[in-house]
Amino acid sequence: MNRLENEKELFALIARSDETAFTKVFHHYNRRLYPFVLKMLKSESLAEEIIQSIFIRLWHNRHRLDQVEDPRAYIFTMAANKTRDQLKKLANENRLLKEVEQQVSGMISNETEEMIFLKESEALLAKAVEKLPAQRQKIYRLSREEGKSYDEIAKELNISVNTVRNQLVEALRYIRKAMQNATGFLTAFITLFDNSA
Repeated sequence: MNRLENEKELFALIARSDETAFTKVFHHYNRRLYPFVLKMLKSESLAEEIIQSIFIRLWHNRHRLDQVEDPRAYIFTMAANKTRDQLKKLANENRLLKEVEQQVSGMISNETEEMIFLKESEALLAKAVEKLPAQRQKIYRLSREEGKSYDEIAKELNISVNTVRNQLVEALRYIRKAMQNATGFLTAFITLFDNSA
């Protein structure tokens, strides 16, 4: 690879903000760094981005360049470090992406299982409610499906509050037992029916 003549002098000029010297260094190393970076990153856009960042950094830190003994080694070391950092970033992004994909997949799987469980439980509940005596079923639906209080149900059906309470207790006892028999265990959401109105 051809070396740029008077590199140390050019770096010393760049250190004094000489734009002509900087342009000369840029044109010489730009086309030499590109294949070096591209070979490692295998991405044209990333390689161009890395090279651009190298020269931006070189200009921003130009006041130090007059101390550089080997400009070529200095520039290629910058390129190697920048490329290594980019590879680490890509590896972390890929690892993070895989973790997110696994979490999303697990969430979808859990939600699917929960939906199946919920639908099965709702079906069992509906069957149990349908088997209640007419008045008890009516009280249950007014309480649990329409959210009415004992007083409101008592007035609507023209019965006492105690009757409403007793009928609801019996309804819940029957439903709980029916679902236990059907599933072999007390499903978690049955506790929702233990709340008093």
